[in-house]
Amino acid sequence: MNQGQKTPTFSDELKALEHQISQEELAIQKLKTYQHQVQDADLKKIIGSMKEKHQEHYSTLMRHFKARSMQ
Repeated sequence: MNQGQKTPTFSDELKALEHQISQEELAIQKLKTYQHQVQDADLKKIIGSMKEKHQEHYSTLMRHFKARSMQ
């Protein structure tokens, strides 16, 4: 670590996880909306796949958050 840079604290890590979780939630909500608005079946499938990937990321982040917040 360079001089002048502080080491992230436990609280900083939790805040970063909370931010990432909120960003994944937003992505999921947007993709749900897009999926309902789209008429093209192929595009609907692509959006559904993207939504599933973000839901996986959300679940992973939540597991990390719960594990870290229990410490």
